[in-house]
Amino acid sequence: MNDKIHLNISKPFGPSLGKVNIPENLIIKINNYIDEVIEKNKEAAQLNDYGSSLAGQVKQEIRLPKEIVEGELLNYLISISKTYVKLSCGQEITKFELMSAWVVRQFENEYNPAHVHGGHLSGAGYLKLPDTFGETIQENKKNVHGNINFIHGTEQFLSKGALSEKPRVGDFYIFPHYLFHSVNPFIGTGERRSLSFNAKIDEEIFSVHSHREKK
Repeated sequence: MNDKIHLNISKPFGPSLGKVNIPENLIIKINNYIDEVIEKNKEAAQLNDYGSSLAGQVKQEIRLPKEIVEGELLNYLISISKTYVKLSCGQEITKFELMSAWVVRQFENEYNPAHVHGGHLSGAGYLKLPDTFGETIQENKKNVHGNINFIHGTEQFLSKGALSEKPRVGDFYIFPHYLFHSVNPFIGTGERRSLSFNAKIDEEIFSVHSHREKK
């Protein structure tokens, strides 16, 4: 894997929001695993179903097993987490504990309500998308079907409070676990398949109280 991480940081509101690309070989590897689980038999997919532990109103959320996580995917998550924290606050993390990594399979009319994650850092990115998210109900309004939304605080002068992004295969967002985010439903056939993770890093870097003590 290329060790050079090209990650962009934006601050549309309080917390930093990182955006990076998922390597194509990882997209293929994870998609192939999910497709194999689905094709083998429905019972096998159900055994891996992680949906009851998560917030989404979706048919299937599949936790990735150790053999898929270890190696390339884990190294990628560590690399982008280190880069994200370094660019956001100038500190080098020395600890990375992956709590969970899973794939969300979202279909027509399914959605994820506004929610937060556990741990310290979280991420979400796209492995597969429908050809279209459907037409808007009112022609003069922006089409936000299938969008991911990031929410922090309220809309004020010089602060939007929310950011809505149209998914693209390979886009991956990384953010602090407490950042509220949601996923809009879409209209039509096809699957919106995404990858998510939760992780813990150095407590002294994550804790706002330890930063205050150093000032």
